[in-house]
Amino acid sequence: MGQCRCYATRGRNSEGVEVAELASQEQVTPITIPYVPREHFKPLHASLKRWMFCVAHRRAGKTVALCNQVVRKALENKRTFPPPRYGYIGPSFAQAKDLVWGYYKYYTGVLPQVKVMEGDLQITLPNGAMINLYGGSAAYERMRGLYFDGVVADEYPLLNPSMLGSVIRPCLADYQGWAVISGTSNGDDHFHDLKKRAELDPKWEMFSIPVNMTDALPEDEVREMAKDMTADEFAREMMCSFDAPIEGSYYGEVMNEIQLAGQITGVPYDSKSLVMTWWDLGIDDEMVIWFAQQCGREVHIIDYLANTGKGLEWYVNQIKNKPYAYGVHVLPHDIKARELGTGVSRYDVLNGMLPNLFVCPNHKVEDGISALRGLLRMCWIDEKRCEPGIMALRNYHKSKTGKPLHNWASHAADGARVGAVAFNMISGMVGGSNVIGIGTGALKRNLKRMSNGPRRLR
Repeated sequence: MGQCRCYATRGRNSEGVEVAELASQEQVTPITIPYVPREHFKPLHASLKRWMFCVAHRRAGKTVALCNQVVRKALENKRTFPPPRYGYIGPSFAQAKDLVWGYYKYYTGVLPQVKVMEGDLQITLPNGAMINLYGGSAAYERMRGLYFDGVVADEYPLLNPSMLGSVIRPCLADYQGWAVISGTSNGDDHFHDLKKRAELDPKWEMFSIPVNMTDALPEDEVREMAKDMTADEFAREMMCSFDAPIEGSYYGEVMNEIQLAGQITGVPYDSKSLVMTWWDLGIDDEMVIWFAQQCGREVHIIDYLANTGKGLEWYVNQIKNKPYAYGVHVLPHDIKARELGTGVSRYDVLNGMLPNLFVCPNHKVEDGISALRGLLRMCWIDEKRCEPGIMALRNYHKSKTGKPLHNWASHAADGARVGAVAFNMISGMVGGSNVIGIGTGALKRNLKRMSNGPRRLR
């Protein structure tokens, strides 16, 4: 890491006046931060680019390197006001608290006058620079409205992709801050999409660190890992391959099928058919709403709405401001749970603002996933308005325990699952049997001309 130079305190003479000649020849006490960069991370530390993309194999030392990248940049910042601010974003609070927080305290612990605020996960360095840690599905929302001089988004495949444009980028604008987007490959997902976009932009510097390019692990250990992991697992996690499919994806195969069939395209609103909405309430006030129409034997998914930290009234206003005629609003079963403080459920609140509410019966998640897999084959999905939801459906996958992984993609997947389970129960409330579907007639021909050829699989 090099040396952090900390200036010795100057004394005063017997009359209390600072001695000028001593102040003009400051003595420097070098302090060595106990970090020795691995060879494969030295190019990243030496980069002068504002934007960096880094994909590295498991156990490459990525998190330690990025922690020290933040510390070094923070110490080098000479601005005094407002104080420099840096952020580290991890996929979970546990990861940020139990692992990364320990790294930051260890590597900054040798510096004098460091202030550590455990409750806020904040470290203030001797020059006044602040480093904050953020972990969890919506923790990055706390960054809104703040300025940052530099941000690391670690394990990006597990983070909500909307955070980069809606939160991180505006936070860096005031002082032209930098960002490192990093992670281990999880297959053809939003991390891969960012990689492909960054490769075409000269403002980005790209770092790919597969296991055969490092000495982070002994060769015999790597050979054993290759035997114990599946070929796709080893390709993704050790060789940084993005070609392998997302492991355990519930809907990836079906999404590929309907995209090949041209069913992910421009899907217009049909005023002859009522719109149904499918909701997921999520946690931490995260909410997702899908907008769909039943058109003959087809299901047209025409719109998508997602946000965090907004009340029910905000979502209702968004719904009413759209030019749609609604038939029914499908809600998850837990909407009727009453809050302990008020004794009022979200259903009670929403029932006073929207008509035609339908509460989806409780069901096993596995049964809901099966229902959605079947329904998706009937769906035509608008690729632009529903892009975040499409990406979430592709990324929704099993955890290592075999259960659905709860991450940024869960809310969109859960909302669509609620709609699939309730679909046959609400068909009489939305009609649409006399509507011509996209799959036949002039509308299909017009959409084909608009599509500019076959769509790539993502």
